Amino acid sequence: MVSGDTLLTHIRSMRLPAREAPRILSVDDFAFRRGTRYGTVLVDLERHALVDVLPDRSADTFARWLSEHPGVEVVSRDRGGEYAEAARRAAPHAVQVADRFHLLKNLGDVVSRVLRQHEKVLDLVPTPAHHLQRLTNLRLEREASKERTREKARELFESIHALSKKGMKNAQVARELGINRHTVEKYLTLKSPPQRGHFTKKVSAIAPYEDYILGRWEQGCRNATQIWREISEQGYPGAYKNVVRITRYLKEQERLAKPLPDRPPGILASHAAGILVKRPENRSEEEVRTLMRLTTVHRVTERCCALFEQLAEMIRDKEQTSQEQVRGRLEEWIGEAKASGVAELKAFAVKLFQDIEAVVAAMVMPYSQGQTEGRINKLKLVKRSMYGRGKFDLLRQRVLYAAAS
Repeated sequence: MVSGDTLLTHIRSMRLPAREAPRILSVDDFAFRRGTRYGTVLVDLERHALVDVLPDRSADTFARWLSEHPGVEVVSRDRGGEYAEAARRAAPHAVQVADRFHLLKNLGDVVSRVLRQHEKVLDLVPTPAHHLQRLTNLRLEREASKERTREKARELFESIHALSKKGMKNAQVARELGINRHTVEKYLTLKSPPQRGHFTKKVSAIAPYEDYILGRWEQGCRNATQIWREISEQGYPGAYKNVVRITRYLKEQERLAKPLPDRPPGILASHAAGILVKRPENRSEEEVRTLMRLTTVHRVTERCCALFEQLAEMIRDKEQTSQEQVRGRLEEWIGEAKASGVAELKAFAVKLFQDIEAVVAAMVMPYSQGQTEGRINKLKLVKRSMYGRGKFDLLRQRVLYAAAS
């Protein structure tokens, strides 16, 4: 048996096996404390091995490490300037490769900022799928059921508080009302009856046919069976009762002289950017229609979508082999972005041109930060298991020892 301090001293004094200097090196940062202090992880992409962990993410620290470990030929990194500067200084002959994921993420963030500035325009573009459900979520029997549930909760709340005020103990109240004692305790802590949350189905098979049903209703067709037959011929796969619910709701609205639900709010900028980031083959039909609307409602949204799609296609194209061809396409894209009239895209294009060699390398070389992100996740697991009490030397020793074993 040894004490905890003795065990930590033993871990700190352990000698780690010597490693050869990596030829293909990946570098990325991780947070000791997010927004405050960061470290650096170095990974050998060729041997799939963790190489070292540095105490900060400064250019000086990384440059010093590169000087002490000559032989690095490729440096895969994110878009940060510190690592780029260190590699230029200490390994000038090494090829720098920007990470494709970070390139798309940076561009997606830029497009999202632009879209947020045009919220009035986005209000004209309905959210995919949800904009078609003005009726399917408004079921009369479901509303009545919710009201009955709320009424029962009010009655139970009043009964529990009334019996408690008479001096009855919680267990007696529970026996009197035929409920669990914990329910009595819960209700006594509340100042008003609890409001139960209800699940609302977001996507319905009948949603794409609501506009047709409303059109037939306005034409005077009140026969649910007829409407069901017509939309079934158009491809509706659902049950007849769903059509009955909608027609019943429309009849009730007419009887009460109430208007149909207002048009739902437009798509959020973050949602639109999320659809844009998706690969074209992974987008649903509704998402494709949403992007088509984005390209027609305003010139700025049209330019943002078009430029994003162009750069995303270049980044994802794995068949590119000629650096000259890729550089020509990229310079053409940068010129279009600068001439787009969108300040955010112009600023992104300027920074992209400053880092163009690494961006071109990212499009023609197979390296990425995927391995490194996995190593960072494992490092975070070790760091959290130390509950924030271990210093950097202990964290480094544990991580490198685990990677070597």
